[in-house]
Amino acid sequence: MFTYEQWQLKDTCVSARGAKSCALLDAANKVCFTLGSREEPTSTPFGATVFGDEPNTRKTIEFNLSPEQEEEFAKFDRWSVTYLSMNSQRLFKKEMSEEQIRENYKSPLTKKGDYGAHLRCKLNTIGRGAVRCWDTQSMRIDIPEDLRYVEITPRITISHLWVMSKEFGWVFQATDLMLCESEQICPFE
Repeated sequence: MFTYEQWQLKDTCVSARGAKSCALLDAANKVCFTLGSREEPTSTPFGATVFGDEPNTRKTIEFNLSPEQEEEFAKFDRWSVTYLSMNSQRLFKKEMSEEQIRENYKSPLTKKGDYGAHLRCKLNTIGRGAVRCWDTQSMRIDIPEDLRYVEITPRITISHLWVMSKEFGWVFQATDLMLCESEQICPFE
């Protein structure tokens, strides 16, 4: 799925609020991919949520992963640990071993107990970077109120590495969602 040969993190930038991040590029382009396909979409077990019950325009969404997709993102994590260790002086201003990187690295891949793995992403619901939604005929549609009841083929950008105190991890941004209503069959005759 991924080819890492030309991937590189730019030097650390500090925002006006003090947040540190490093943009990820593939040669000179953003790193984008599609999770699944029209024929093999994914789904979200929790929908798009915010921390607490506050209304917010930036939400977290977790997509279900197949075992093959889970292995692909495990490879991504292994690449990340190696790359970050090799570039730790430039990115973190100190040499860090792969073990030290692993201790502080927050993977976008989540897995709890015997449940299937998920890919954690962000999406914006309004504003300049709002997620665009499409039907299976490539026509624009509004974002559903609850994404748990649709099959989804997301287009995702790996925008940057966030750095906070000793922890760091990737921001996966869902920029487009192709949505297909899940068939719901009444169980009563």
